[in-house]
Amino acid sequence: MGRNVSRWMVWWYASIAVGFFLLAIDHLVMRDNAWLIMVRFVISGGFAILAWFEARTRRRRQ
Repeated sequence: MGRNVSRWMVWWYASIAVGFFLLAIDHLVMRDNAWLIMVRFVISGGFAILAWFEARTRRRRQ
């Protein structure tokens, strides 16, 4: 069960990262405040790192 949960967490974090990235691009096109766009990029990067760490620890457990 632990392996399946870990796999889902990788997809969960990656999906959130992609969502925040697309949201930042959308607000970039709409010329929103630059600092808000940067916050969204930072959040996206954070979730991408979480997904990468989760995938990496998953591979080490196997």
